[in-house]
Amino acid sequence: MQSEKLVIRKYGGSSLATPRMVSEAAADVAALVEAGNRVVLVVSAMGDTTDRLIALAGEFAEPPVPRELDQLMATGEQVSAAVLALALAERGVMAVSLTGDQAGIEVTGEPGAGTIVRVDPARIIARLRDGQVVVVAGFQGRNADGELLTLGRGGSDTTAVALAAALGGSECEICTDVHGVRTADPRIVPDTRPVRTVSYDVMVELAGLGARVLHPRSVELACRHGVAVRVKHSSSPGPSTVVTAESSLEAATRVVGIAHERDVRLVRVELSVTDADHYARVLTMLAGCGVKPDNLSWPDPGELRFTVRGAELLGEPIAKLAMELGARSTVVEDLGSVSVVGTALLDPPGCLPELLRVLADHRVTVPAMTTSQSRLTAVIPAEAVDTTVRALHESFGLAEDRT
Repeated sequence: MQSEKLVIRKYGGSSLATPRMVSEAAADVAALVEAGNRVVLVVSAMGDTTDRLIALAGEFAEPPVPRELDQLMATGEQVSAAVLALALAERGVMAVSLTGDQAGIEVTGEPGAGTIVRVDPARIIARLRDGQVVVVAGFQGRNADGELLTLGRGGSDTTAVALAAALGGSECEICTDVHGVRTADPRIVPDTRPVRTVSYDVMVELAGLGARVLHPRSVELACRHGVAVRVKHSSSPGPSTVVTAESSLEAATRVVGIAHERDVRLVRVELSVTDADHYARVLTMLAGCGVKPDNLSWPDPGELRFTVRGAELLGEPIAKLAMELGARSTVVEDLGSVSVVGTALLDPPGCLPELLRVLADHRVTVPAMTTSQSRLTAVIPAEAVDTTVRALHESFGLAEDRT
């Protein structure tokens, strides 16, 4: 038997979508145990369970009471944890499933948007000492008042990283249905190549700008605690991506990947008063409505422009804002964004001229743009997103070498 090692692994919902896939995951975990490893697993809800639970809640209340929706949604991960523990037991592997609360995860915040503030790993450590595989339901925890809260999108990734930090693990595995991070979405660009290693900072940008492999919150947490995150396919051998403090890839090339979003709206608010206090009131009111502005600018006195990502309805909060401030507002729909992500993007000769050249060559209009050393983001018509992603991927030499 090899020397004992702690393996912390998260299985995404797409990797546990069917009983057969759960059994395959259990077989892989059994092999880890046979090799002498101690194992902690974090699981998401099976397949599209979360969406089905949200739809179920909508059958009884619209909108559902947030607390009760959290109670309902948390059951998806609990089912995954229990059935994976059962599948392991069937293979002779001692295993126990734990809810987020039972795993010692303390959270704060509002329903659907909890934040992990503390992890007490005592129960997990005790189970590991007893030789058990610990299967934790991701995406959830308890607050100081004993209330269950879910963590929002990417919550299971965050759970896994938090447990790795609390248990002193140097690496956390994220098992999903893709072979790590690639230089663009392979559904758009067929000749993407794997990103073997990437820094925390660049991965936060990729994740925040449309790459769905990891949630940026989990990467930020990994960075704070020095936990390397390995993204790998749950069942198929192949390349993986390690997210860590250093990246040999970035030393060789400044552009790491092309990210994109499909649901972007551009909002214009025209104010009769132009002092900074009114701009601050706009942002405060938006936050109160749950609207998160991006690409913020005020090109003319009294005009505030910003973009909003996501498909949430904007009509009511923007109309409320305009009425309370005596302002006029417009919302431009059917937009998307493309982002060149990497390091030192604005250093001479810079990557911005090449981005602008590609956009001009394809006659793509750009109503808004944001630039920094780590990302160049252009807001463009949604219908132009796929073509622009492919053009930028080729222009910056990111295609896989098949020679």
